Amino acid sequence: MFQFIKNRVRNLTLYQLVLTCHQGAIALIGVDLFCLQPLNYFQNHSFASLAMNIFLFALLSTASYIGLRWMKRREENITEATERFKSLHDHHPDAILSLSLDAEILATNHGSEELLGWQQPAETCTSLLSLVHSPDLLKTLHHFQVASKGTSQHFEAAFLHDQGFPVPTNVTFVPTIVNGDIVGVYAILKDLREFNEQKKEIDKLHKQNQLILNSVSEGIYGIDTTGRTIFWNKAAEAMTGWKVDEMLGKRIHNLIRPLQETGGSRAEESGKLVATMLHREASVIKEDLFWKKDGTSFPVEYMSSPMLAGNGKLLGTVITFKDITEFQRTQELLIKSDKLSAVGQLAAGVAHEIRNPLTALKGFLKLLGARSDKEKTYIEIMDKELGRIEFIVNEFLLVSKPQATHFVERTVGGIVQSTVELLQPQALMNKIEIVTDLDPTLPTVSCDEHQIKQVFINVMKNALEAMAHGGTLRIEACHLPQDKQLKVRFVDQGCGISSERLPKLGEPFYSTKEKGTGLGLMVCYRIIEAHGGFMDIQSKLGEGTTVEISLPITSTAVA
Repeated sequence: MFQFIKNRVRNLTLYQLVLTCHQGAIALIGVDLFCLQPLNYFQNHSFASLAMNIFLFALLSTASYIGLRWMKRREENITEATERFKSLHDHHPDAILSLSLDAEILATNHGSEELLGWQQPAETCTSLLSLVHSPDLLKTLHHFQVASKGTSQHFEAAFLHDQGFPVPTNVTFVPTIVNGDIVGVYAILKDLREFNEQKKEIDKLHKQNQLILNSVSEGIYGIDTTGRTIFWNKAAEAMTGWKVDEMLGKRIHNLIRPLQETGGSRAEESGKLVATMLHREASVIKEDLFWKKDGTSFPVEYMSSPMLAGNGKLLGTVITFKDITEFQRTQELLIKSDKLSAVGQLAAGVAHEIRNPLTALKGFLKLLGARSDKEKTYIEIMDKELGRIEFIVNEFLLVSKPQATHFVERTVGGIVQSTVELLQPQALMNKIEIVTDLDPTLPTVSCDEHQIKQVFINVMKNALEAMAHGGTLRIEACHLPQDKQLKVRFVDQGCGISSERLPKLGEPFYSTKEKGTGLGLMVCYRIIEAHGGFMDIQSKLGEGTTVEISLPITSTAVA
């Protein structure tokens, strides 16, 4: 009961406490004068009446003492709270302005003097709205009206300095509530100049970092300790097809591993890879496969370096990678060049050693006379095989030393037609139909006609030999206006070539035919490359082969 009364007394204001004490004293005195003293007992016993008066006096004195102590303590608490509030108000680094409901300035603190540069704004300027930079006036007025109705507001606006320039600030409007009524608004202004300068510096550094990241030719991306991407440069976009927005915050499984047919990521071993990259030591992987957005892979060399905070805490990893497709292609070309050099040296020696006795054998074979049909058959077989040896020797000689080329402008259509006429009998014997689709307006090319014809003969002979059961050999020649290359395609319906063998075509001594040497196709590649073009072979086993030869044009299309 006493604790309840104590709590109720604490909640009373100073005025209510004094009024309650006076009312209690008057009540006690009234009870004594009008209720107790008129009683017969107290009339007949004056001592009892005196004792009652003394008791009431002591009670009132004790109550007055206690009340005075409570009032003094309450006054001290109020004074302390007032001083605390005044200290907070006066020494707060932000500018604080006490405003009326009409936006009149009632009081300010020292922070407002430093922020806006005036000493006594309440005297020199009576309205907050006159301090607002004109572009922010309507916005500030709107937020003030909302705050004056009881809702705090937070926004940015510029206020005019005493010297006339605008000061960007972060503004907070808080309603001032007294006895449950809104009597004004507090305006708290935080200087944003230093913050804006820091933000500009951060933005500048961010742009510089982005410029550096996007200017390098290597792909660079960063991941945090959970394996999620935190930055991704333009080179990484170009190499993988993944855009920045698609990769930020995502895991790297889609890059490191291909997607399954169901759309899920093949996460096996990915965790190990992430764990390896998140070690605190840099590591270099000389050769690996990264995967593009379209599901295709490309060979890369990459280095992972840890990102460490100043206290040594691991923040993530930076991965720098580069596409080594061209490097591998160059290595293959170097190996192929070494092979060609060795073949050339070997071919020169073999051709020299074989050609002389071969000439003698062919000469003496001509002198031999056949005395019977059987001997005649043997001589024909020997002559045919000697002819084949001579053909191989000539191919060796073509490989071993450069041939003199005479470039003149020619139409590819004419070369194709003459080649078709040459091989037409062989095609008819094998039940093969040769169909040509040649654009009559094809531009001319600068070429050695005999060498280009040799290439066409080799390609067509390979196609005819591949169609053992007959079929159609289609020859197309076309030119696209936006393309500076003339394309000739040979499409057969032969047995085709497996995907494992396609990359090896053109290498010396590699052939898909039982009695082939591989030199013919190698010579074709060299001739086309010498003409500034390229040859591409596409094939599917059991469906056929397409050989596309591209040659640079030297004139506009024939009208």
